[in-house]
Amino acid sequence: MNQDRCTCGYQAESPDDLAIHFGEMFVPDDDTAPDGQVHNEAAQDRNRVNEPPAPLILTCRCGFTGSADDFDHHLLAVFTPSDGIGQDGKRHAPATPATQRI
Repeated sequence: MNQDRCTCGYQAESPDDLAIHFGEMFVPDDDTAPDGQVHNEAAQDRNRVNEPPAPLILTCRCGFTGSADDFDHHLLAVFTPSDGIGQDGKRHAPATPATQRI
């Protein structure tokens, strides 16, 4: 059984799926954080033709830059409220796996 589950009961198929779920629950439609700053993708550093592939670098409107994973972590850090209550009024956090009985 997959252990990527949210406290709201959502059963994710992977850690990435769980992160997407959190984004859907915490990031408002206007991408504005509680501090009034907008956080969303502003630009991508694309490779030029005939150059070896390089990692995609994302830039947030706040100035943060990083890999796609770093960018996702940045957004979750900015938008996740301390109480974990999502836009649906439920608490969202990684659920701890149930202890196995011997």
